[in-house]
Amino acid sequence: MRYIDWLKASIGSEVEVSVVGDVIIGELSEVDNAFLSVKIPPIIYGPPTETSMIPLQSVQFVRIVSL
Repeated sequence: MRYIDWLKASIGSEVEVSVVGDVIIGELSEVDNAFLSVKIPPIIYGPPTETSMIPLQSVQFVRIVSL
């Protein structure tokens, strides 16, 4: 199984994506050959949910928190 296929099987799961200098936490919403999308939950009294597009080349690791 390829890494991208493993990520696609985890769409809808809560994930932690590590990139240089940051960890992005949210729900994995989309995966293609170049990017993955993570829906970031709003902070209390914050703006509505936003989506972060992360280039796969920038990803150091992905942790699946819940399936």
